[in-house]
Amino acid sequence: MPNRRECLALLASAGLTPVLGRAAWAQAWPARPIRIVVPFPAGGSADVSARLIGDALRDALGQGTVVENKLGAGGNLAATDAARSAPDGYTLFVGTNGTQTINGSLYRRSGFDPVKDFTPIGLVWESPNLVVVNKDLPVNSVAELVAYAKARPDALSFGSSGIGSPTHLAAELFKAQTGAPMTHVPYRGQAPAITDLLSGQLQVMFPLVPDILVHLQSGAVKALGIAAPARSDILPAVPTMAEAGAQGVVASAWIGLFAPAGLEASIRARLERELAQILGKPGFVQRLRELGVAVQPVFGDAFVEKMNSERAHWAKLIGDLGVKID
Repeated sequence: MPNRRECLALLASAGLTPVLGRAAWAQAWPARPIRIVVPFPAGGSADVSARLIGDALRDALGQGTVVENKLGAGGNLAATDAARSAPDGYTLFVGTNGTQTINGSLYRRSGFDPVKDFTPIGLVWESPNLVVVNKDLPVNSVAELVAYAKARPDALSFGSSGIGSPTHLAAELFKAQTGAPMTHVPYRGQAPAITDLLSGQLQVMFPLVPDILVHLQSGAVKALGIAAPARSDILPAVPTMAEAGAQGVVASAWIGLFAPAGLEASIRARLERELAQILGKPGFVQRLRELGVAVQPVFGDAFVEKMNSERAHWAKLIGDLGVKID
């Protein structure tokens, strides 16, 4: 009777070892902690979301999770790290619309392919951009802002978290659709731009809801419109851009969960099931609502189609602007 080594040799000669190996690999998962790579600093809405998901996965899978914040190059460093990791279910990536739909057109060399290098698990949340102004600017609607800008072509400056960032592209879309002239002032991150908006150094911004919510609640800034197809449950009094007269201005940012390309189908299916359950928990939904974001579960083909559509949309705008980053 052949011993174990001889059996393995026979299986290898028949080409069966890889199949059995992958099956055993999938059945054994997870056997050790899972790393979740996040392209944002600790404390923000994406980081908090990742940690909440990590805690829930730990409870569901019986293995620990470790969140790793890896910053730089608009998320490209984190995305490249995740893309080059083994597709074994032990590295997950909190991808964004920036890394997955914008950066491929914006950067000459991003270090990864957002389509070929990742297995999408599911969309977690989506947050629309707002147009907000300093409280002392004498405008109270989108129409008044557009009229003010056209009457004073050099008067208004808008800040963003960097060239090609979602806050920059939302503003450029607004300008293209309304004809409102404004000067772009890029910052290294959202926080210093918001600081200058509050002080009056800037007059306008197009931030995401969670980044400006506390200042809206305090009255330090005014929200004139939201770049979404429908009003937000979090800010129900703020009209959509279309309601305010700015047709075609729809822009948002989102985060989703991804794994490296080539993930075993059974592991992907398990992650999708677990993520869907997490996103359906009232406590999770409420915690994200407190941060200013709405849970938006999208899976499978619908998630892929959403990303494909956004890639085409932002590629055209970036091409029209002639913006490229080395």
